[in-house]
Amino acid sequence: MPTLAHHKRRRAEFLNSLDGPVLLFAGGWMSRNYPANWWPFRADSTFLFFFPDPEPNAAALFDPKDGSVTLFLDERTQQDALWHGSVPSFADIKKALGVTEVQNRSELGKLVKKQAGRRKVQSLAVADSLTTAEAAAITGEALDFRSPAAIGDAALLAKIASLRMQRSAEELVDMRQAAKITHEAHVLAMAHTRPGLYEQELAGQVEGTFARHGCRPAYNTILSVRGEVLHNTHHHNLMMATDLVLLDAGAEVRSGYCADVTRTWPVSGTFSPEARDIYDVVLAAEKAAIEAVKPGVRYRDVHLTACRTIAAGLAQLGLLKGSPDALVESGAHALFFPHGVGHVLGLDVHDMEAFGDQIHYGKGRSRSQQFGTAYLRLDLDLQPGMCFTIEPGIYFVPAILRDAEFRKQWKGMVDFKLAETFLTMNSMRGFGGIRIEDDVLCTETGAEVLTQSIPKERIAIEALVGSAAR
Repeated sequence: MPTLAHHKRRRAEFLNSLDGPVLLFAGGWMSRNYPANWWPFRADSTFLFFFPDPEPNAAALFDPKDGSVTLFLDERTQQDALWHGSVPSFADIKKALGVTEVQNRSELGKLVKKQAGRRKVQSLAVADSLTTAEAAAITGEALDFRSPAAIGDAALLAKIASLRMQRSAEELVDMRQAAKITHEAHVLAMAHTRPGLYEQELAGQVEGTFARHGCRPAYNTILSVRGEVLHNTHHHNLMMATDLVLLDAGAEVRSGYCADVTRTWPVSGTFSPEARDIYDVVLAAEKAAIEAVKPGVRYRDVHLTACRTIAAGLAQLGLLKGSPDALVESGAHALFFPHGVGHVLGLDVHDMEAFGDQIHYGKGRSRSQQFGTAYLRLDLDLQPGMCFTIEPGIYFVPAILRDAEFRKQWKGMVDFKLAETFLTMNSMRGFGGIRIEDDVLCTETGAEVLTQSIPKERIAIEALVGSAAR
């Protein structure tokens, strides 16, 4: 957990970047199905960046004029103490967090207006729509969490992103801890795999591991024998001996920092010849992309390194026809690798994705219109301290490989007849998909793989799968 000194330093950095007052919100409780049945509270990530363990409904006014940080919290009442237990007093919170003042949340609008005077106050939209509506009412801004263009002022987002994009040593401690717990979860899932189980039983191993360590899933766990569905969070399939299991899961530690890892393995414990060949291509692409990580390298070029490796591998297997460069330039590779190679990782699993491409794409850069490459989530020049995922994959998706327009466009570059054998194998269940994902830190000299300890070599995986029963 980052220290008080760390959070005070981050708040000071933020204050020094501001020209006027900024009001940030943690967000409040959100109901699951009736008003008093709430989802577990999770503070907005920008608020969490500056304050540890935020309370629901917390708000904070940053004022560069006098260097003050005023925290607004709900009043302490006997009723709340009865249902939820006692909480620290405002005086205790002020001392513990090192803020200028702690005020009653019910006075927020009046006190912000008094502090700001005639100066404009800026804010950010958060996932809690009621809180966003309050922020809009106080600041007069048209805020909308669902729209990157309306989540907040572009210059303000850039200032926040400049801080959140660079991982400090204390933040990296927590990210390494999240990686360690995620390692345990993936290894347990592999070890308990056997034919005849439902996916949910393995998902329970994963999320139970997180819970035992006081963590929560950083995102909805993807564990499926239908790995060709990129974000498949359904866990109802029975696992057959000829299936591949794709697990995409990561722990979020108490501070909010998280991991995001994907591994793929055979239910039987032994890769079939086809699965072995495809797996080796994906692993080679992941290793090549990680090797390409260095300060100053454009992330799009890391992506293209993975693309060319996949194109070369699939050409060797006969699924693609042509040189790797020509195949990638045409976009033919994307019929099998239809997404970007990764994304920023931090307090959000897709860190600051709500801020949009204005943060994740460099100046003068925009998204490609090419199928597959259009889903590249990041296109910045890499800098030391940046954390991101590297996650190439190969998938046999019926809706893509049987698409008439795609078949016409890439007729001479894709062996659709051979691809059809992958779609119909495994008793017509299809091949599925393989993805391998690690969390990577850009260092002064190259890359550090935070999740390197999680097995991904075929020999290690085959030795581990099903070992709990042995």
